[in-house]
This record gives sequence, C-alpha cells and structure tokens, in this order.
Amino acid sequence: MRRRPKLRSDGTPDPGDDDGLSVFDSYHVNPVACLQSGKSGYGVASLHVGTLRDLGLKVVRDPTDQRKLLIVDLPFENPNDAIQERLLDAVADTARIVCRRKWQEPK
Repeated sequence: MRRRPKLRSDGTPDPGDDDGLSVFDSYHVNPVACLQSGKSGYGVASLHVGTLRDLGLKVVRDPTDQRKLLIVDLPFENPNDAIQERLLDAVADTARIVCRRKWQEPK
C-alpha cells in the first residue's frame, strides 16, 4: 500500500517521511480532482474511515493540507511481518474502485 520511506544519505529512514499514507477526503475533493492532482496512478479508490478505524488504524486530518487525511499507522509495502501483511490485505479488500484510467506518468 505505502511505498518505502525516503532514505537519508547515510541509508537510514527519514523520520519526516513517516507521517502516514496521505489520501484525499471525498468531502473536499471529488474523483475528477483526484485524477487531475498531478500524481500518477490507475484511477481512484475509496476507503471508509470507520472501517479503517475498526481495523485498528488511526485516521487524522493532514495538518499541512486540509483536503487530505493521513492513515497514520498503515504499514509500509512488503513489511515482512505476517500481521502487518494481513492488515494491508484487509485494507485492500475494503477499497472500492470509484473510477479507472490507463496509467498516467507523474507530472
């Protein structure tokens, strides 16, 4: 789900890159605006905050962008931990496709 954290020049993870998975809040941004945000991707999927919280995840407003939410404790990709892998699978299973598109390179 989440990419690996950015690394410092000494190879250690950058602690400033671990604020959580940033997602748009559908009350503030519609799917078309998500697609036009300049990010790469295959489309838009929706997640339900209540379901994420039921899975034990913390969801908070992004202090730097009020249009976004942060899923704070979502594991990074390929965590090599069975419990975290199951959590990522559970989150992916709850995602619903809103709209699809062909791959778009980042702007």
